[in-house]
Amino acid sequence: MPTVQRFRHLIWRPWRLRYGGIHGERRRHVTRQDRLLRCTDGAVEFALDFFAKQSPTTPYLQLGHHMKKQFDWYFNPTKEEIDDAWKRGILTVDTNVLLDLYRYHEGTRDSLIQSLQKFEGEKWLSHQAATEFFRNRTKVIVSSEKAFKQAQDEIDKLNGSLESAVAQLKGNRIIPSEVASELEDVVRSSISTAQSKISTAKESYPKFLQEDPILKQLSEMFNDAVGEDFKEESREEIAAQAEERKKNKVPPGYLDDGKDEDRPYGDYYLWLQIIEHAKAKACPVVLVTSERKEDWWEKVSGKTTGPRPELLREAKQISGQRILIYQTERFLEHALQRFQQPVNETAIEEIRAVSTWRSELEVAVRLREQSVTESASDKNAGALRVELRRPVRNFTVSGHLNPNMANVPHLVARLISAPDSLPRHRINVGTGTTHDFNIHIICGEPGVQLPVGSYVFEYEATCEAQVSDVEAPSTPEI
Repeated sequence: MPTVQRFRHLIWRPWRLRYGGIHGERRRHVTRQDRLLRCTDGAVEFALDFFAKQSPTTPYLQLGHHMKKQFDWYFNPTKEEIDDAWKRGILTVDTNVLLDLYRYHEGTRDSLIQSLQKFEGEKWLSHQAATEFFRNRTKVIVSSEKAFKQAQDEIDKLNGSLESAVAQLKGNRIIPSEVASELEDVVRSSISTAQSKISTAKESYPKFLQEDPILKQLSEMFNDAVGEDFKEESREEIAAQAEERKKNKVPPGYLDDGKDEDRPYGDYYLWLQIIEHAKAKACPVVLVTSERKEDWWEKVSGKTTGPRPELLREAKQISGQRILIYQTERFLEHALQRFQQPVNETAIEEIRAVSTWRSELEVAVRLREQSVTESASDKNAGALRVELRRPVRNFTVSGHLNPNMANVPHLVARLISAPDSLPRHRINVGTGTTHDFNIHIICGEPGVQLPVGSYVFEYEATCEAQVSDVEAPSTPEI
């Protein structure tokens, strides 16, 4: 079908359907506006171009002149709009963009921080993002440091498996004896190299709990640029709005229903604070987010096509401003190109890998309930009920201490209920703060995963006169 004929099919025919066909009969109420919004971007752009060439006094063509103005949030931003946002707009980030800085290698971390620092407009942090950052910072640091021990544990298991395999090969009289010897030499050499690299990485890893250059840089970047919290008299109303949005699956944050207290509403609180700040400043916004879930991003056939249109529309309707939303690696890529620096593919891949790892973990594990049996500043006890939604080798669940403990507590935990097919496993516990803690469960059998189902952990946190340990010792494998 020729281009103009295709255009007539998409645009003119729906107009006749609304106001009467060529014979004047009344038909179903479908506007050209409705039909256009269901067209491909190419068809819409063609329609707008066609309308622009018509006389503005033609009544039935006037819609075309106003469509992009009315629905500008729907269209990809122009180069001029992007430049405007990067030059005079507001740069803000979500919590995990900041927390992930502790999970990256130094090169990736420096590249991202420098790109944030070079932003030409205003740098601003929402009160919600700052609150969540300080709430989770210590826990993330402790978890990152623990990763070295977990890596060493895996190497030790491999070493033990090698001894068993070599012994069996040597006992097999049909197999030449040199096969077992050569295998042992090669694998032990690789194990030794891996252990050395892990040890070097651990020694060079910053002691962020003692001296934190990341916190120093972030404090300087957002100095006098952290938003205010909601007014106390508004909190109940805003929480009710958040709950209603979650029930009706209005983005963002409706997939966060596994979090406790008011934390399922965190994404909405952050979002509301951002668009209210954009309205107050009358400036466009550049939002960098680590989120990958469908309550932030529109996905078609498994492919992410862009931010949820509801978010773009709401930002424009409330603030009157355009918002550009970038996933962390896309922001870094765009920033490096904009500042005429080489694209750091290694950093981009690491950011993508960390975001994917965290997203998969969030989907796999869901805290269903924290029940409390004792609650005091010197002793907290209770149980965590967790739903594991897909098989994994290990997972971590976090609980909260309320009221806060007098100092960093000693924590013990045990698994009291699990799926029948649970393999041999071990449980580690850790706490680096007075207000929350982690319980880790790790499968103890190579090549086996923890089964899907419900897990219940009992825990007890106690304070003594002097408590200096950040983490309690691991319990033995069961």
